Parts: sequence; structure tokens; C-alpha cells
Amino acid sequence: MSGQDAMQPIGLDDYRAAHERVKPYIRRTPLVEAHPWVPGGAAQVRFKAECQQVTGSFKARGAFNRVLNLPEEVRRQGLATASGGNFGAAVAYVGKTLGLPANVFVMNTSTPITRARIESHGAKLTVHGDFWDQSWDAAGANVAEHGGALLHPYADRDVVIGQGTTALEIIDEWPEVETLVVSIGGGGLLAGIAQAAKLLKPSIRVIGVEAAGCPTLYTCRKEGRIVKLENVKTRVPILAARSTEPLNFELIEKYVDEIVLVDEEVIEDSARSAWQHAGLAIELGAATALAAVSHRCFERRDDEKIAVVLCGSGSDGMPKA
Repeated sequence: MSGQDAMQPIGLDDYRAAHERVKPYIRRTPLVEAHPWVPGGAAQVRFKAECQQVTGSFKARGAFNRVLNLPEEVRRQGLATASGGNFGAAVAYVGKTLGLPANVFVMNTSTPITRARIESHGAKLTVHGDFWDQSWDAAGANVAEHGGALLHPYADRDVVIGQGTTALEIIDEWPEVETLVVSIGGGGLLAGIAQAAKLLKPSIRVIGVEAAGCPTLYTCRKEGRIVKLENVKTRVPILAARSTEPLNFELIEKYVDEIVLVDEEVIEDSARSAWQHAGLAIELGAATALAAVSHRCFERRDDEKIAVVLCGSGSDGMPKA
């Protein structure tokens, strides 16, 4: 993505066009009522189950929108990315679906399940670095040497717009929704959902949620600028982006009402509750957003209509064998 592309204004029509573009390739995931299990009180809570999206997360939305917008001659050279796991799986699936070679770099902390998922779609897998930015540098070096399209998992205009299509589906199905709660990694999902939601329904409230051990956007907002965290210690490695990018920060500053932190200790409990009470197998990244509701990390009414985006699937809450 060029700097010029990053600065192009994004409007509601961009989100609607992206939704039409990716619809043939993704699922319209269900909006699941939490009742009779209502976490954290009597609020009307529904889960946007992106954990049931193709490849197991919302990332397929952004990956398809980005690749389908590439010139044919560029995409045919191949796709490359660095990922904590979910975007890598999405890019691998896009490559398989559209008949394009894909090269995915993942961190040393990526799980065996994630790596197997990426390889199952025929992508070349490379494990490199303890942090995402180290994997990203390796992916960039590979593209510089061999060519192809380097796809950023969250700081890309087309990716952000693709992720924001989640909000269009939520509001279309539940026009009365008052608050959206979204986990934060690099900020691509939150940025897209927040802008799309506010453009469609200006009165809606958007809450971003981070694990306490990696308060990246929380710190950026507090400082009023983009910062890079040096010390990150979180149980949720998929959310462990040490910094964000100007596009994401700008949209989050403009459209997100509040960013809250969730104690690390309660995230796994929320993943277990989702499995035990709602039959939803979610990753810790998704459980972070759920924990913010169930542990009342932000002020809300007891009758508030809240949609929680369960961003990805995983076995973190399932009984261990």
C-alpha cells in the first residue's frame, strides 16, 4: 500500500462495495444470542461469531478484499505476509481459492494448529522471529528478492475496509444494537468496524479491548501518538502487536469511543465460559473482548444492547485431554 493509497478517504460506499466483492468467498457469520447465558449481568448480549468464518477468523474478509483489488499481473506473482496466525491462514486460503502461490511467515510463538492450518491450504510456511515485526521484516526481504505482493495484516486500506464489513452485517441484522465490543491486535479490525459502524449508525458506541500485558493502542491514545512497546508480556500472543500504524491510529482516534484493558487472568476463564455455556470454541483474542463485557471493564446499562465480535476460533476454552 502506498502512502497515497493510505490517505485516500474511506466512505460508507467503500465498505458496501467490499462486502459485495467478498461475499462469494466468505460466510455471513451468525449473530448468536447469549441468552440464557448472559455474561456479566442482564445486558442484551449477542456474539458476532467470526470464529465460524472461513479459515476460522475475520481475517478472510480483509485478505480477499485486498487480493481481489490487486492488478492481475501483480497477484499472479504470488502473495506473501507475516502473521500471528489468522491472517496467514486467510492469505493461504485466498491463494488456494484463487490459484495463487502464497508464502506465509509466522512467529516462533505460533501454535502447531495454526501452522497446520496454513500449510493445509498449500502455502509455504516459514517460522521466523519472536515478534510479529521480525516476521514482517523477513517477509519483506523475501518479496524484495523473489517478487510478489506483500500483504500487511492490519495497516492496509483494503484490508481495513474488508474487516469493516463485519459491522455492516451486525447492524443490518440487529439495527437496535447500541454498543460494539472488539478486541485489538494491530488495530485493523477495530479501525474498520468502528468507521463502518459510525458511518452507518453515528449513535453507536464502539469499545476496543486489549489484554493488559500488551496495551498498545491504550498507550498510543494516552500519549496522543503512535508508540512502540518494548516490554510485552501477554497470554494472548495473537494480540501482541507492539505498535500500530498511522492509518489504524487515525481511524481509531476518530471513531472509537473507549479503549479498555482486561486482566490477563480472566481471559482464559472467558474462553472456557464461551465453550461451556454457548458452545463456541474461541481463541484467547476473541475471549479478550468477551471478558471486557463479563467483567464490566466499561460502564454500561443493564439493558444495553451489546454485540461482541468473537474474532477467531481456537481450543483455548475447551477441556484439555
